[in-house]
Amino acid sequence: MNEKDLYNSLSGDNLPVYFLCGQERYPIDKAIQIVKDSLNPNFRELNFTLIDSENETDIDNMVSCCESIPFMDTKRVIVVKNSDLFQTTNKSQSKDQMQKIINYLDSPCNTTVVIFAPMQVDKRSELYKFMKKKYDIYQSDKLDKVKFSSWVSDKFKSKNVIIDSHSKEYFIQKSGYLFKDSEITLLDVESEIDKICLNSNNNNNIVSVIDIEKVSSTVNDNDVFKFIDYVFAGDFRNSHSMLYNILDVQKNAILLLSLLGRQLSLLIKIYILTKEKCSNDTISKMLMLHPFVVKKCNLQLKKYSYKELLDLYNLCSDMDYRIKKGQIRENIGIEVIVSRICRNKK
Repeated sequence: MNEKDLYNSLSGDNLPVYFLCGQERYPIDKAIQIVKDSLNPNFRELNFTLIDSENETDIDNMVSCCESIPFMDTKRVIVVKNSDLFQTTNKSQSKDQMQKIINYLDSPCNTTVVIFAPMQVDKRSELYKFMKKKYDIYQSDKLDKVKFSSWVSDKFKSKNVIIDSHSKEYFIQKSGYLFKDSEITLLDVESEIDKICLNSNNNNNIVSVIDIEKVSSTVNDNDVFKFIDYVFAGDFRNSHSMLYNILDVQKNAILLLSLLGRQLSLLIKIYILTKEKCSNDTISKMLMLHPFVVKKCNLQLKKYSYKELLDLYNLCSDMDYRIKKGQIRENIGIEVIVSRICRNKK
């Protein structure tokens, strides 16, 4: 199922079950909004349920919601974002509980639309194998250069803003979306486009490189690498000093937050591989990292326990979500994360 077919299905004759996964959350969030908007606005909140708790999924409650009839509408929508259902390492759900989900999904109610949109998926899990066999899977991966360029053009066009090819290529480079291992999302890029378009109103709605330079963020690799090294060395003073300097120039806390999240994710992966007795050379090849990077990460791992890394990574993900939802200011969010990482140093 491609993106267009997905949106058409969600806004028209819905399927009873959808499975949406992948690194790029922008089209997934858009899909959820489309099906939510298709509900009767007078009773939308009564017929829309989001299951996205930090704890394990309450399967009995989820199935009960799925089996409930809609209130004054033709359908109800259940969105399940929890990832624990699609993990083989999770022991919180019994086989009977998992079978209860599978039994429902094997014969779902025709008045309920269930959307699974987990952040992470283990393809070895029982539920994933069932979903792959029974339903189409929409995989939302990061866009390649050609598709991303087209997406950027469409976004500027939708806002009635003109951008020439040279300025567009400059913006694409500045966005950082196509960088290797970049955690910049389409939502982040759209936010930058919105800022640029607001600024272009004073220039006949034509975007130039100068307009992009005024608004769009840019990253000095050396400064950022130093900043990350200071943070994971637990150097509170230098971490915050560099943080304020970078934010003063670039004003993009989300980018720094994504880089810290990437480093935490990398440390967790290396920790697991090290526990499995993998050598540094093996880890370097498996993760496609320079041996020096693996060596430096191993030094950082001595300062943090595995539980601390997981807690910090979850905190980083939660902070990213809260910032993008407008629940907390960007600069405050990144300051909290930097302080917590520095404080957690052994």
